[in-house]
Amino acid sequence: DPPAAAPAGVSAAPCVPLFPDAADRSLPVQVDFYKVLGAEPHFLSDGVRRAFEARAAKPPQYGYSTDTLVGRRQILQLAHDTLTNQSSRTEYDRALSEDRDAALTLDVAWDKVPGVLCALQEAGEAQAVLAIGEHLLEDRPPKRFKQDVVLAMALAYVDISRDAMAASPPDVIRCCEVLERALKLLQEDGAINLAPGLLSQIDETLEEITPRCVLELLALPLDEKHQIERQEGLRGVRNILWSVGRGGIATVGGGFSREAYMNEAFLQMTSAEQMDFFSKTPNSIPPEWFEIYSVALANVAQAIVSKRPELIMMADDLFEQLQKFNIGSQYAYDNEMDLALERALCSLLVGDISNCRIWLAIDNESSAHRDPKIVEFIVNNSTIDQQENDLLPGLCKLLETWLVSEVFPRSRDTRGMQFTLGDYYDDPKVLSYLEMMEGGGASHLAAAAAIAKLGAQATAALGTVKSSAVQAFNKIFPLIEQLDRSAMENPNDGLEEPVSKFDQKNIMGFDIHDSKNAALKIVCASALFALLTVIGLKYLPRNKVLPAIRSEHESMTVANVVDSVDDEPIQIPRMDAKLAEDIVRKWQSIKTKALGSDHSVESLQEVLDGNMLKVWTDRAAEIGRKGWFWDYTLSDVAIDSITVSLDGRRATVEATIEEAGQLIDATDPKNNDSYDTKYTTRYEMTFTGLGGWKITEGAVLKSS
Repeated sequence: DPPAAAPAGVSAAPCVPLFPDAADRSLPVQVDFYKVLGAEPHFLSDGVRRAFEARAAKPPQYGYSTDTLVGRRQILQLAHDTLTNQSSRTEYDRALSEDRDAALTLDVAWDKVPGVLCALQEAGEAQAVLAIGEHLLEDRPPKRFKQDVVLAMALAYVDISRDAMAASPPDVIRCCEVLERALKLLQEDGAINLAPGLLSQIDETLEEITPRCVLELLALPLDEKHQIERQEGLRGVRNILWSVGRGGIATVGGGFSREAYMNEAFLQMTSAEQMDFFSKTPNSIPPEWFEIYSVALANVAQAIVSKRPELIMMADDLFEQLQKFNIGSQYAYDNEMDLALERALCSLLVGDISNCRIWLAIDNESSAHRDPKIVEFIVNNSTIDQQENDLLPGLCKLLETWLVSEVFPRSRDTRGMQFTLGDYYDDPKVLSYLEMMEGGGASHLAAAAAIAKLGAQATAALGTVKSSAVQAFNKIFPLIEQLDRSAMENPNDGLEEPVSKFDQKNIMGFDIHDSKNAALKIVCASALFALLTVIGLKYLPRNKVLPAIRSEHESMTVANVVDSVDDEPIQIPRMDAKLAEDIVRKWQSIKTKALGSDHSVESLQEVLDGNMLKVWTDRAAEIGRKGWFWDYTLSDVAIDSITVSLDGRRATVEATIEEAGQLIDATDPKNNDSYDTKYTTRYEMTFTGLGGWKITEGAVLKSS
């Protein structure tokens, strides 16, 4: 091709008319020609041309006006003409090295600014698009102009949301914040009809990740600095949990069941916040079994923290309600033995040792209430003699271990708390309350004094209870493992059923042609991956563990356990950092073969597929026709992030690569070229069955 004429004044002045035929009014905008084309400084003219053709062939998916699309094409053309002409490119590169800001600044005609914003957004310049867009909107532009600006800004916000979810750890709060801004822009500034699909996708994405965002807000530190954000999180929990439940929809956005989400939320709330949530829940929302049980434990935790034994009595009342009424659950909690341990330990916390022994049936070997494993635990932690309360040390150890391993971990303010039984039983407020309970031959004060004496030298804290005691305590609950497994299999717990629901909605299947416009796809993948990880955390089944205590002669039936979803499951290698690095290294090795002196083009299909295979096959063939070859040296590969689809068959991998390359033309050395660079790239990978994992798309994000 004949060399294009160099654009006038590329380096002469920072403000150069970009479109001479445009209106007189203009706006200075910084435009990096390399970035808008998706090219790199080391690209030859042929590579720049291919980058231009790739951008030009894939217009934006959403509804920009014709004028904006023309403006986009013009800025791409200008960048192409500048960088494919040796003279103008040399001058442009020199200007960049001398005064980068001045060289990048172009005076863009006012009516062409939306087209330039469109190109900048595609190039990943989200912050620049937002800054320019906000300035333009302040000027009250015409409707069509404004809609194009708003659309570019909304897509820029989506790009930022993608980056937030790609961070380690994902910044879900930031993601929600910018997506809400994008949604507000589209709804309030007249761009709804331009991109209804984008609006719908943002709305659906927010619906999926808002529950996780609320959990992140709750997880912020319990200090004054974060008080406003945590209050927002508490309001969010109410909005979410009060809109689902019995008689309504069964799941929260993101695939949580109401039960699973409440467990996660409570883990990030203090015991007082849990109690407040329960007390303010509207009467129109009947409490479920797990909800009452969780709040009963919160009352116990708060009683210890605030030294208020009256809260122990409230907790005991809640446990009693659960014994009397089999409140809706798939588990058959219809036997009062289910909560015998909880009620026994509540009795012990108010100094009623006699009632504690009755609940545990310690003195009645024939009682159906007696659980031999609990008795064994108590005996093993006691010193046996002829005294009436010779099992008190074992009872205290049982109480201590229950509080530390089961009660305290459920609340932010008690998790990891330093605790001694003596601190509680020797407190004046506790003693005053126990004194009021005296009567009927029971001496609550005497019991408290005895327990305080026992606990004076024994400090219990999360992680400091002897492992042998915890292990022995866990043996009291032979059905824990079975319940944990059943909870993961049961569709009502929000795991299997929501996953299939996600597939039906095709959340991952947005028809987005350009990789930079695939932000929502990445956001959803990251969010759902994070959410599914959260659902599997160890505390989720705990609300069913303690109520599941039964005597060795009883059994528990778990209904509605789903069968395996797949009769013939396909063994897909799990995409992780090691596998991703292996694939990237394999690709770099095969690239050397295909574009090297051997020109082994057929080897590309070993690691590439789809569009990536086509692009590199054409590129390798062209290099071969010209008699050129590349010699690559790979220095390092680092996997930055991995996002895996719900079905495990697709993954987005971002990697940082250090690579040197040398282009060799044996017939004409003046075509020789070389580079040594570090760049970040994104690969779309797909599991292809017998062919294993292959790269189907690739894009360089940045280089240094």
